[in-house]
Amino acid sequence: MSTASPPAWPRTRAELEAAQASLGRTRPPPWRWEGERLRVAGCALVAGRGRTGGEGEDGFAAAALVEVGAGAPCVLVYGDASGPLGAGFESGLLALREGPLLAAAVAALPEPPDVLLVHAAGRDHPRGAGLAVMLGAILDVPSIGVTQRPLVAAGPPPEDRAGARAPLARDGEELACWLRIRRGVRPIVAHAAWRTTPDVAAGLVLATTLGTLMPEPLRRARERARALRDGRAA
Repeated sequence: MSTASPPAWPRTRAELEAAQASLGRTRPPPWRWEGERLRVAGCALVAGRGRTGGEGEDGFAAAALVEVGAGAPCVLVYGDASGPLGAGFESGLLALREGPLLAAAVAALPEPPDVLLVHAAGRDHPRGAGLAVMLGAILDVPSIGVTQRPLVAAGPPPEDRAGARAPLARDGEELACWLRIRRGVRPIVAHAAWRTTPDVAAGLVLATTLGTLMPEPLRRARERARALRDGRAA
């Protein structure tokens, strides 16, 4: 397990909103993926038992580093972190609640990932920089968000076939896309985040999803976070 210190993180609502507004205006050079082998990290956090949704409750975060592009995705290593959550839950401010612990879990990986998957919004955010963007920018790694529904973008659902996608836009800019993993099942949202586009996000989400609606790096990270909370992590 790495002992690297996690990077600095906004500590107040005002600091976070200023950082989000700044990042929302930033468009760094895009990261490209053309199907080559990658080390993809997913990160997830769960609150302690008896959660209230308020500030100060305990959180348990994990990052799972998965190799993609050489057969079935395979988990290589985990990074763990735990401690008090930074704030209560509030829409648009998830980064203040979960960001520091998720950043610490990714920083605890023995080696950095090529790209990061986050169960949170990316550019589809009131200030253009949801938790997936914040984590990517602070950790200096391309990032992609995955959620069940859009936050501020809108668009009709895709065709009912596996792999179908449809754009989700705000003010004429495509920020994310609906993505149908399986026929007959509600689509999920693949978000452009730090240095990624909706097309790259959709392609990587499809490449890392194995028979479930959750990409394997995120699914394994959530399993690990729950095991940490329950004292079952080896």
